[in-house]
Amino acid sequence: MNLKQYCGKKVKIVADNDKVFLGTVNDYFYPDDNENGKESIVVDTIENQAIEFYEDHIKEITKEN
Repeated sequence: MNLKQYCGKKVKIVADNDKVFLGTVNDYFYPDDNENGKESIVVDTIENQAIEFYEDHIKEITKEN
């Protein structure tokens, strides 16, 4: 999915459960760093939460302005 390209960017994520999250990507994890072998990102949401999203839990991700 190439989530690394979103590091430091404001994004809108539609999760696999259709919930929408807005925030800034503050960290990226390579597949080798995760036990499940999937890449992931950590998003600081506009609700002041830090949420980790694995690539297979993201239905859609877009850069926001």
